[in-house]
Amino acid sequence: MIAKLQNTAPRISPAEALQMLREGDTAELMGRADAVRRQLHGDVTYFTHSLNINPTNLCKVRCALCAFWRDGAAPDAYIQSLEKIREQLSKVRNEGLTDLHIVGGLWDDMDLAYHEALFKLAKEILPTTLVQGLTAVEIHDLAQRSGLGLEATLRRLQAAGLEAVPGGGAEIFAPAVRKRICPKKCNAAEWLAVHEQAHALGIGSNATMLFGHIESLEDIVDHLTRLRDQQDRSGGFQAFIALPFQTKGTKLKVTRGVGGYPIARVVAVARLFLDNFPHVRVLVNYMDRKLIQALLFGGVDDIGGTSLDERIARAAGAAECQRFTSVEEVENFISDLGLTPRLVNSLYQEPAAAPKHRAVAVPAPRRVTASGKLEVALQKAKDGQRLSAEEAVALHDEADWQQLADLAHQRRLQQVPGRLATFVMDRNISTTNICETGCKFCAFYSSAKSPKAFSYTIEELVATAVESAAQGATQILLQGGLNPEFDLAFYERLLAAIRARLPNLCLHSLSPTEINFFARQEKLPVQTVLERLRAAGLDSLPGGGAEILVDAVRQRISPRKLTADQWFEVMETAQRMGMKTTATMVYGLGETTAQRVEHLARVRDVQDRYGGFTAFIPWSFQPNHTQLKLRAASGVDYLRIVALARLVLDNVPHLQAGWVTEGPELAQLALVCGADDFGGVLMEEKVVRATGVSYNVAADQVVALIAQTGFTPAQRTTQYGILRVHDRAPAPATV
Repeated sequence: MIAKLQNTAPRISPAEALQMLREGDTAELMGRADAVRRQLHGDVTYFTHSLNINPTNLCKVRCALCAFWRDGAAPDAYIQSLEKIREQLSKVRNEGLTDLHIVGGLWDDMDLAYHEALFKLAKEILPTTLVQGLTAVEIHDLAQRSGLGLEATLRRLQAAGLEAVPGGGAEIFAPAVRKRICPKKCNAAEWLAVHEQAHALGIGSNATMLFGHIESLEDIVDHLTRLRDQQDRSGGFQAFIALPFQTKGTKLKVTRGVGGYPIARVVAVARLFLDNFPHVRVLVNYMDRKLIQALLFGGVDDIGGTSLDERIARAAGAAECQRFTSVEEVENFISDLGLTPRLVNSLYQEPAAAPKHRAVAVPAPRRVTASGKLEVALQKAKDGQRLSAEEAVALHDEADWQQLADLAHQRRLQQVPGRLATFVMDRNISTTNICETGCKFCAFYSSAKSPKAFSYTIEELVATAVESAAQGATQILLQGGLNPEFDLAFYERLLAAIRARLPNLCLHSLSPTEINFFARQEKLPVQTVLERLRAAGLDSLPGGGAEILVDAVRQRISPRKLTADQWFEVMETAQRMGMKTTATMVYGLGETTAQRVEHLARVRDVQDRYGGFTAFIPWSFQPNHTQLKLRAASGVDYLRIVALARLVLDNVPHLQAGWVTEGPELAQLALVCGADDFGGVLMEEKVVRATGVSYNVAADQVVALIAQTGFTPAQRTTQYGILRVHDRAPAPATV
């Protein structure tokens, strides 16, 4: 329906844009936006190498949405002298910066003369660096205070060295919204007037939209429409920059920001609607890197780049990992996605010393597999037919991920009745990190002599379980290393002790790796081990220890661990006994596509025979602090795997979004790419955290993230019984 709307008119109307935001399929929108991006820029992705200078955080307007401003009495309030800024600029003289980004608070002591002197100083020390300075809000304020008017004020700033105007201060143009979030700032017409005058003087600029607070979808479309109309008149905007609202430290009573789903939709619609804007940009300061990777295939062609000494997003709670610190880091980030990095300034001019790249202004070529399987595979996936291994490989390697995600989402809607998306209140309790296998991919394990080694007593573990249940957990996942001292009898006592204290808690614990370990230790059949553990209180088995269920891979990464056949032996035995289990896959271990598909196919085969897998959970390998020197898989890889798993595993009812490794923003997007479950709201998790990857979610955050996607959040049991349906979720006004 959306495609038809665009084809009926030469330009998308505001009403059509609103309909896209309300009803459009997310993957389809991202695919269409990606096609526009490729028509304009090929695979080139732009970035800058910039230094932020914030002359002061004192501000007289004190907007409710801003965490950066301070009043004069605040202990961390500051005004930077020109001499201090001179020192700062001198330190980066040889950094090869493309941009200086100069913005700050509105403070009457800092007049036009101060800013003229600042720009002259910048050009004196960094003559080849673009000076991008002062938001429209600041320029409007200076024009009013000086009494000179906009044109004269801009001319003086331009003469002093101003070369581009940043896009800040736009927020949301709708008057009712501005009245609540920034009532003392210039209004929309005044903001646009500054940019129109700048364009008339040959000064390029950018435009922003800060969304995800109290605005409506109508307000978003109104904002985009005003920008497009202004660009039609003056033509000087270089890029549209989508800025998701950061909640920390602001006076605005919005406790949860937007997730990856609304961000992706806003970005895609902006790329389609703003047909007169050359570029669409997002910033790592405002979102997770894995989400940015997906957005680069959803309409974005510019990721901002470095922002040395960035303070405004930090004040609003941006994590330290949400920044790039070097040109090389940005280039690697872009190149790892198969895209071409291009260093430019904010006017998209390349530095004189930079290698020249030419953007290919043609659509990406249609890709067809050498085997000719792609079209057949796509049609079979659309029709809900079972895919062969060769067809699954073709989909993985040759189909656009957005097309794959769209098909998977439609399959999810057919396979999982209703509009529920579920989660479970869970705690992962690590019993010990002492492990005799020493797998190369694992950052968690430790030798018994290591100072990092730990082993908890039964009393300590029971106390943790009791505490978890008191906090709302309905499921406990006990996991640990293969520690010879933690034998079958130990876990029998542990399970029995927890069951005695918590008879209604589901003990979803001990992976096939541990079951196989006990069987070898005790020289017992797997079934006997499971019977003893079940008698002690074990309810179901998690799917850990699977990694890639192909022995050629397992011999390389974990030669002392159980084989693929042994993993399946445990699962088949458990399912024959009537136990439910889950299945996992850790991808990104250097395996081939065929090996990924073999893993999925074997899970599907077992499910055909026994039907005991309740869910499939894919995780990406996290290489930090491991023995494997591999790059982490991208966010696009993850969404592709989620979609492929939904299409191949036609007999496994549920697919979990892996926020533990991918982050909540990308996991939320996975809910419209084939996943139907958000997994556990983990109160404790140590295995992934050992790699340095550390995401956290709370139950109310999960409820809000699910609600933003249009699904109804529901708390479930381990076996997917519904405990509570959340009819009213605390979702932001934008959704």
